[in-house]
Amino acid sequence: MARRGLTLEQARAQKREHLRLEMKELSVHHRKRKKSKYLVAQMNLGAVLIGLVGLILLLVFVLEHLPNELEWPVFVVCLGALMACLAVQPWVRRTLSFWFSLAVSFVPQFFVAHWLAIHHPTRSRGGEKGSALISLLPGYLLGGVLFLLLQRLKPRQGKNAAS
Repeated sequence: MARRGLTLEQARAQKREHLRLEMKELSVHHRKRKKSKYLVAQMNLGAVLIGLVGLILLLVFVLEHLPNELEWPVFVVCLGALMACLAVQPWVRRTLSFWFSLAVSFVPQFFVAHWLAIHHPTRSRGGEKGSALISLLPGYLLGGVLFLLLQRLKPRQGKNAAS
């Protein structure tokens, strides 16, 4: 302290400032680490409302022409597609692998929802939510794994261009 010409109060103030800057740097670094590469942190409420209105309009016109046993599976698949589109980052929606994996995920979602509607009809309000969740999970699992595999197999421009 004497060599730097600081008093005890100045040295303590400098030490506190140094610790405060370190804590601030650590908190900024910690926040960046929590961001997801593929998923949005917060969904856009306007997009959710527009998507729900579009889903309802689509289903009103489509469900008129479907047999009763297909109404619930089609609704679950459309709802799953809407949720998947709203939950991912914009750059993900611009990739062909996202749309391909989303289309593949429709198959298990549809069949599980159809099977549950036929063999385990829900009588309670919460049963429909559970049925939809159970129907969406296998599709999301399959679609997510397929998307990540396709992303991994996609040639990287920087690495391949250099070699």
